[in-house]
Amino acid sequence: MAIRIPLYDTVTENRQFAADFHAALDRVLASGRFALGNELVTFESALAQYCGTAHAVGLKSGTDALILTLKALGIGAGDEVITTAFTFFASVEAIMQVGAQPVFADIEPETLCLSPDACAAAITPATRAVMLVHVFGHCANIERFQSICDDSNVRLIEDAAQSVGSTWNGRPLGSFGTAGTFSFYPTKNLSALGDAGAAVTSDEKLADALRQLRSHGRDAMGRHACLGYNSHMDELQAAFLSVKLGRLDAELARRRELAARYDAALPPEAKRVHGADGCVSNYHQYAIRTDRRDALRQFLLEQGIGTGDYYPAPAHLEPAFAEASSRKPQASSLPETERACKEVVTLPIRPSLTDEQQKTIVDAVRRFFAGV
Repeated sequence: MAIRIPLYDTVTENRQFAADFHAALDRVLASGRFALGNELVTFESALAQYCGTAHAVGLKSGTDALILTLKALGIGAGDEVITTAFTFFASVEAIMQVGAQPVFADIEPETLCLSPDACAAAITPATRAVMLVHVFGHCANIERFQSICDDSNVRLIEDAAQSVGSTWNGRPLGSFGTAGTFSFYPTKNLSALGDAGAAVTSDEKLADALRQLRSHGRDAMGRHACLGYNSHMDELQAAFLSVKLGRLDAELARRRELAARYDAALPPEAKRVHGADGCVSNYHQYAIRTDRRDALRQFLLEQGIGTGDYYPAPAHLEPAFAEASSRKPQASSLPETERACKEVVTLPIRPSLTDEQQKTIVDAVRRFFAGV
């Protein structure tokens, strides 16, 4: 059946930027520089300023941003990294790719983010880092995680793939940890026309290590001082992202307006998901919870309304984790995580969503819970 109101609409979202995109393409073509040039420098500077950090390092993807950050921090075999299983598998995959062991702690049911209490209980002498995933643009109490990490002498890494523009007590997410990583995948709030990512940090040595790793381990003298990767963001994506970064706050304002309307209009049976007090979310997703998740999604599909089911399987139950990991948690070890994977529905909240379309969505959700 035809989807009349899609969850994502990248065609409409990008159409408004078409003239600027063409100008950016012409500029890159005229420069003849397609990698590691001025467009990347310009975007990195703007992103660092936006995030309130000293440095931003443009990379090929959000996944590479996680992997290279872990590598640059020296995290590898024999090390443990505490994180959430309620996340896209890339968060966990990055930990395993560097040879470290993911250790899962349960989530808060209200925010869907890692529980500080569960995180603290999971720390062992082998813990080297906590990877804090800001799910859907929300966050838990970050100061508590900073205290936990400081007390245990472990690194705090923010997987901010979904949370560019979100803040905690007025400070941008991504700026609290040793590093923050972002994805600019085409469906993200700040999106490339392809794939791209970045890591931000105020640690100069870490930023230098990331720049070295992204370019085959090449140091300032041009020597290949270590084994690295080919993972720099290309000039064209940097140019496109610079265009969109300049209008990001206006788009986030629209997302927050839509979220406020959902909050006010949806029935109580649709349990809202929000960040902890102090979080101003970018609403990458607008999530609700219901034990009738599948029936609601089918009902909305029949009305031509697209939805999302994040995440259909928690990371600790994915075959790739079980196959690669020496530790295999029991299926009941993360009850809040597994419950969320059965209950969460995300509704359209893109900036191009019209007021009339949102009213159609709200009316349909209300009819479903009313049994009409």
